[in-house]
Amino acid sequence: MSLAQVVHRMSTDRDFAAQWKLDPESALAQRGFRLSKEELDFLKVGLKRRDPEVDLSDIVKKAENWR
Repeated sequence: MSLAQVVHRMSTDRDFAAQWKLDPESALAQRGFRLSKEELDFLKVGLKRRDPEVDLSDIVKKAENWR
């Protein structure tokens, strides 16, 4: 599963997004998603940012190069 696919799932699946907030690794594992350590770290940091200039679409654009 690519980073972009995980981000898309977060934006369309509220249960997944809620579980991600509590335990990202478990949320991924329960759905059979696998990300590299770098991808996982990128999402953890990026999604914690409170910068109104950054949203999920920005993350997806950056992730296109990681497929």
